[in-house]
Amino acid sequence: MADVKNFGLKGISNDVQLGKGGGRFKWVSANDRYEFTGSDGSTLKAIRAANVDVQGSLLSNDITASTVTVNGDTVITGGLTVNGTTTTVSSTNTTIADSILELATGTSGAPSNDVGIVIERGASDNVFIGWDESEDKVKIGTGSFTGSSTGALTIAVADFEAKEVKGTSLTDGTVTISSGSITSGLVNVTGSGTVQGGTLTDGALSINSGSITNAVNITASGTVQFGSLSDSSITITAFVDEDDMSSNSATLIPTQQSVKAYVDNQLTGSDLDFQGDSGGALAIDLDSETLTLAGGTGISSVGSGNTMTFNLDNTAVSAGTYGNATAIPNITIDAQGRITSASTSALSTSFTLTGDSGSNQTVSGGDTMDIAGGTNITTVVGATDTLTVNMDTTLSGMTAGTFSGSLQGGTLTDGAASLSSGSLTGAVNITASGIVSFGTLTDSGESIAITKFVDASDGLSNNDNDTTIPTSAAIKDYVDNNAGDGQLLRASFTANSSDNTFNIGTVPNVSGRSYYASRVILDVTTALSGGSVDGMVVKDNAGSGNTLVAATANDIAIGTYVIDLPYSATLTKNAAIRVEFVQSNGSTAATPTGGVVVGVVEYKFA
Repeated sequence: MADVKNFGLKGISNDVQLGKGGGRFKWVSANDRYEFTGSDGSTLKAIRAANVDVQGSLLSNDITASTVTVNGDTVITGGLTVNGTTTTVSSTNTTIADSILELATGTSGAPSNDVGIVIERGASDNVFIGWDESEDKVKIGTGSFTGSSTGALTIAVADFEAKEVKGTSLTDGTVTISSGSITSGLVNVTGSGTVQGGTLTDGALSINSGSITNAVNITASGTVQFGSLSDSSITITAFVDEDDMSSNSATLIPTQQSVKAYVDNQLTGSDLDFQGDSGGALAIDLDSETLTLAGGTGISSVGSGNTMTFNLDNTAVSAGTYGNATAIPNITIDAQGRITSASTSALSTSFTLTGDSGSNQTVSGGDTMDIAGGTNITTVVGATDTLTVNMDTTLSGMTAGTFSGSLQGGTLTDGAASLSSGSLTGAVNITASGIVSFGTLTDSGESIAITKFVDASDGLSNNDNDTTIPTSAAIKDYVDNNAGDGQLLRASFTANSSDNTFNIGTVPNVSGRSYYASRVILDVTTALSGGSVDGMVVKDNAGSGNTLVAATANDIAIGTYVIDLPYSATLTKNAAIRVEFVQSNGSTAATPTGGVVVGVVEYKFA
């Protein structure tokens, strides 16, 4: 065989091929390409080379090589499958049109590997964002792992910053916040001048979770604030200045002025009484006069539609930020609390350090200040910019202390308020976010001891005393039932195996009026039974007066029994109208054991 360095074939118009036995290399003019085939001249065979330099487009369904380098753009119109262990992309930026990326494709059975994205950080620990399979949660943290790591990664959770984080519960591993409440794990809340503890008690009264329990007396010379106020029967949520009693609430207490304004308006509705900080009491005739709400010093009032708006007048101070790291703000405030001038003054580069004893020291910029521990105190410099002041485990000469458990003593005091034998005295202000319960509630002026709140169901008529406070609903109910024409009395009775009568209500006692019953309604919502009960009799004057309805006019079965009356009998004023349960003879008392009946008496006056 001879070596031929160069040769050429000219003047041949058909295909040219080299080789015949094991393989053939030929130019196929019809396809405008070279082909390498087997000995049959048609079956294409593989070509193996160290490098293939393609200047145009490389078209192939099968490229087998240890390394393929493409210097130009590459377009893959079919799918791209990579079967290696690592796929490396070294582009500056990578954009992906897919809306969803799936990691760990092909995982089957119970998963065991952590899955996520690893961010390479050079000499610092890498960042992981993904699913921690061992803890069954999404985790963001750092560690020595890389994109080649598998299995359960060792992840140190990292700080995370976001505008807003929401969840069914948030925890730092000890304290849990859920549904707006700290549900568990809170040990201490530390603040200046505050006694801390899981429970504070003097042996009788206890303060726990913001609530005071077992208190005997609470005395304060200032403001007592509460979330709700309860006498164990009625829970009051707020005081209201509400002249029209529109809330009609059993949980709100109106002010004295509101009560008077409401009653006066119900009876006359002719004028509006009011009073300012000065000038005495004033009154506006609602039919002919106009109330002017004028602005005072620094305040202007503007009315529009049904709205009166009060605006603060501008001062000579320009809006802006005063003070920075090297200057402090100088503020001038007038008698109305307005800022009338603002400027800044440069900060000193040094300051004077003084203590309870010893001579003053000047600390200049750049100096190191040593904060040394004293009696029962040890100081430790730890993390950057952090100095920790520790209380020694053994204390001596202490006059105050903070504990994680209960603090007990004969008397607890902060120098003003004292807690002893369940009574709190000397307090200035009491603030509570929960319920404040009391045995009695006493003011410091009239020395009136309030024992409970009265709601509409209890009624003002049954609590005519100076030791109870009515709710707005109780006041409205009393006014509604003691003024005006076409009134009614109403009460509900549930059989209890002991009572054979019940009062529907008390006839008013207004001077100059006579009262006449116009209708009696007995609504049996649950059939009466037991005690040989066979009927009901309705009588005036607590059962000793006129018979308004005889036993034959009603029944004890479920139903509504309406008896119209001819205004013939005068009702006894300030006396109850009573329902009596009787046996079949219409007069012998019966004591039912079951059933519910609602009694209503409609009346008018002349």
